[in-house]
Amino acid sequence: MAPPKTINVLIVDDDRATQRMLADALTKQGFTVTVERDGEWAIKTFEKKPFDAVLLDLLLPALNGYEVARQMRSLPKGKRTPIIMISGVYKNALHQREAVQKHGAFAFLEKPMRLQALYDTLKQALGEKYPKPKAAEPPPPPVDDDDDEKTGEYLADTSAREEKTQVELQAQKEESSAGSYQVIRGDFAQKPFAEVLAEIYRWRGSGALLLRRDTVKKIVFFRDGTPISIKSNRLSECLGRVMVAQKMISEAECEESLTRMKTSKRQQGTTLIEMGCISPHNLQHALVLQLQAKLFDVFTWEAGDYQFNPKADLPAEPVDLGMTCAQVIYEGVKRFFDEPRLKKALGDVDGKYVHPSSQPLYALQDAGLGDEEKSLLGAAEGHRTVATLRAMALLSPLETDRFIFAMKCAQMIELKDKAAEGKAQANIAELARAMSSQSAKPPPLPPLPSLPPPLPPKLPHAGPPAEGAKLPLPWDDAKPAASLTGGPPPPPPPDATPPNKPAKKGEKTQGPVIARPGGSLLPELSAVVPASRLSGEESVLRERLAAKAAAMRKLDYFEILGLPTTANREDVKRSYFALAKEYHPDKHFGSSSAEVRQLAQQIYDLISTAHDTLADPIERERYVKDLASGVKREIGDEVGKILAAEGKFQRGEELMRQREYQGAWRHFQDAITLYGEEGEFHAWLGWARFQMDPKDDAVVQEAVTHIEKAITLNPRLDKAYLFLGYIHKASGRPDKAEKQFEKAIQSNPDCTEALRELRLLGKTKR
Repeated sequence: MAPPKTINVLIVDDDRATQRMLADALTKQGFTVTVERDGEWAIKTFEKKPFDAVLLDLLLPALNGYEVARQMRSLPKGKRTPIIMISGVYKNALHQREAVQKHGAFAFLEKPMRLQALYDTLKQALGEKYPKPKAAEPPPPPVDDDDDEKTGEYLADTSAREEKTQVELQAQKEESSAGSYQVIRGDFAQKPFAEVLAEIYRWRGSGALLLRRDTVKKIVFFRDGTPISIKSNRLSECLGRVMVAQKMISEAECEESLTRMKTSKRQQGTTLIEMGCISPHNLQHALVLQLQAKLFDVFTWEAGDYQFNPKADLPAEPVDLGMTCAQVIYEGVKRFFDEPRLKKALGDVDGKYVHPSSQPLYALQDAGLGDEEKSLLGAAEGHRTVATLRAMALLSPLETDRFIFAMKCAQMIELKDKAAEGKAQANIAELARAMSSQSAKPPPLPPLPSLPPPLPPKLPHAGPPAEGAKLPLPWDDAKPAASLTGGPPPPPPPDATPPNKPAKKGEKTQGPVIARPGGSLLPELSAVVPASRLSGEESVLRERLAAKAAAMRKLDYFEILGLPTTANREDVKRSYFALAKEYHPDKHFGSSSAEVRQLAQQIYDLISTAHDTLADPIERERYVKDLASGVKREIGDEVGKILAAEGKFQRGEELMRQREYQGAWRHFQDAITLYGEEGEFHAWLGWARFQMDPKDDAVVQEAVTHIEKAITLNPRLDKAYLFLGYIHKASGRPDKAEKQFEKAIQSNPDCTEALRELRLLGKTKR
């Protein structure tokens, strides 16, 4: 019997959350999904691969959706491929008519999108071609780790083989030192992997979890109870095999990239970008999928052992899993637990009552639930049994059991023999949702503390540079390259020294570069790196959290919860649940900024302390007496230190723009003294140190050490890799520079400076 025909859909949207939501939904419907972020890469992908339908957002980087649709329609196959346009901005009746009548869209859907409306539209567009949802299949049996076509190990690149060696060595080290730190240890025959993950989350553990089954060894790395990365000794879990399996590239393209890697010495992802097979954003997406594939495979293990080392160092990887612990647990259970495994794991629970967790830290986790699943969780209020929840038919019986088992493992619900006392009440998640839409909120926040005023700009130097002065940058006004394979022509190579001439009146002055022996010139920071140290979204978030935390420190516990002193215990609980949901650690677990995570944790701790004090009658009475007598309980000043450190950093950043490297270096040192956990502080400290004396080898090594410290603290900091790349390039070490530029792209696909440098280095090789 011939296998069913693959139905391919291309999703073009620059919002990763929307991509993930649409990709997950359509994959469950039986589609094979490809995602692209920007219009130019979407057109390239559309030209190369067959697609049965396209979902196209209208607001995209580079090319807008209308132009993308026009270029797709100009291709022969584009004339018959239905294009469904989507937008959360252009959604009035006029735009909808224009999308269909003027731009040839099959249909127009508004954001936020109802999935059923999307399914119905695709069914109309595809007719009989619309795929049947994939039936649940038992997990595949483990394969032998032989290097053959069955496992796909022949697609493994050099990095996969190096990782295998690293895992073997680290596993030996963990085994030999296990007795000195043992915290969590056991066998999967007694405790499934989902429960092991939840136990580490309960500990809020950071460290390494060694997993072993026969010859297979894996190491999962955790930060504050959340899995962030995983390494494996299985070559079959290599990046190439993942991309081929996901239809991101063909097997021939994968093999060609492996051949080219041997000559270029570049990583496989970079080679595929150069070949035009994959976009930088999809490379990052593929690396995340690879991590997830390695991790979810462990959910198939019904035997094997594990041990957790809380003292292990976390690896500096530019990409992480990007999922909360609860999301990992639920996704793993959905993928790999069939009816027999669930029955064995749950036992006879039909008559058990499903209670919500009494702990907001557990009950309000982000498990990535859909609407039906949220409704089912809301129905778990302590008065319904498992059998009753199953009979509600919000999900199929098998999906309901998977949901209950996953939520139990994640500690979001509890199964008890008795119903809750009293009448049914909304659980924590329901209360939080209800309260978040009400007006009971803390008072308005004061403005952020003012930062030091910027330094006055220096007058530009006119005339030939003095002896030893830094040279002007020849491509200051050039636009950065869009990709390795397309976009505007590259700027002049950085080893071409421009002629010295005085600046003309009104002419834009050029920034300095740094010269090293051998004629290599290094772009000065302000010419190539935006001044903003965080993404726009994270910068706004940090300021909002900083203002909230600073304001809360001045409030009493009633004001923190936005309540009058006459509020009863139920009022305290409701307000607390609403705030706990808004500032739950899961909301910011994926932030690349330690400041953002720390500020959010400070706020969560404050509202938790306020709740615990006011919900306890004895503690509340004591606290009210203290307030009446003018006694104020001391709240830690960690928030104040973070704000002061940020002020020092911004002052140093301004000095960098003014080329005052010595002063900037001192301010970055002060910022680190106040708050040493922010990786970007260390990165800029190293960059300022390098700028102070780039010809002194000792200074260069000191700068590299600071930047490497930044990467240890924040492996997703693209500027740190970029800085290292520039330093290695200026020091005459292009191979080392290439590795850092590649990591900058993996960390941030929009790092056009790194893309440009790789293209220039590639031309030098040729």
